[in-house]
Amino acid sequence: MKRRGWAVGIDFGGTNVKIGLLNASHRVIRVQVLASREVGHPGGFVDAVVQTITALTQSVGLRPSQLRGVGIGVPGLVDTTRGIAHGLTNLPGWHEVSLRRLLEHRLRCRCLIDNDANLYALGEWRCGAGRGARDIVCLTLGTGVGGGLIFNGELYRGGADAAGEIGHMVVDPRGRRCACGSRGCLEAHVGTAAILSIARRAIRQGGGPLRTLAYQSRGSLTPELVSRAARAGDVAARRIWIDVGCWLGRGVANLVNLLNPERVIIGGGVSKAWGLFAPTLKQTVRGQAMGVSARSAKLCRAQLGNSAGIVGAAVLVWNECGDKGRGAD
Repeated sequence: MKRRGWAVGIDFGGTNVKIGLLNASHRVIRVQVLASREVGHPGGFVDAVVQTITALTQSVGLRPSQLRGVGIGVPGLVDTTRGIAHGLTNLPGWHEVSLRRLLEHRLRCRCLIDNDANLYALGEWRCGAGRGARDIVCLTLGTGVGGGLIFNGELYRGGADAAGEIGHMVVDPRGRRCACGSRGCLEAHVGTAAILSIARRAIRQGGGPLRTLAYQSRGSLTPELVSRAARAGDVAARRIWIDVGCWLGRGVANLVNLLNPERVIIGGGVSKAWGLFAPTLKQTVRGQAMGVSARSAKLCRAQLGNSAGIVGAAVLVWNECGDKGRGAD
């Protein structure tokens, strides 16, 4: 058993904390999911993570100290050098938390911290839709719109570790108000809140499959339900996904013109509706991006699904603590 090749990847989301144990062959062996609301405070998070990692490693005959390391992706701005979480999106009590120090003290192994969208991109690059490429842009579509950039096989973080805020790229200066306080951000047009806001308005204005499904779900409206309605022929629901493709296409066209990536990878919960918005997305990019850049950039859906974050967190460990490679299986 190649003990020092084992790593733990943690994907700290607004709803769940996913903790995965990966072996030296880069495969997820065990996964434990915790409710974020139950471990959301820094102290509770550290306690829960230590207990879970101890149990996961014991299940394969290891101790936490025998891991190559632990990678943690968090939803917010971080100082990757010092391992500090400046503040996490929608989670109180996380102002300037020295997360790396707290975990290393308890686990006795190397711990690394980064933004969750960055690690999503790393996971897709190393083990998913980005394998074999050197330059990719990865977008995660969900409650927010995150982004990760990999250039020449290296994660690009920017001067203050704040690069990749693709969701706050302005696509319409007169557009919808964004949660960040600005107006017309990409997130304000293709994020979950925007999709559901438009869907609720459509339900109030008419009938059809969308209204029927919303009634049957007792008001629990989700992007997945809007997708079901669109596939059932609801005109308003189909229009929503066409609009998502159009707005997303505008943002991606800007990225393609600016960065000329080999691949643009779309992931996150909203990407489950890929078949509904991808045709408009691709058409918009072809129409608005410069010819050479548009032709050279492959637009594709992410492959790792819910595992991308934990895989990317483990890739961070392998990259920083050895076993660095390009597009490995």
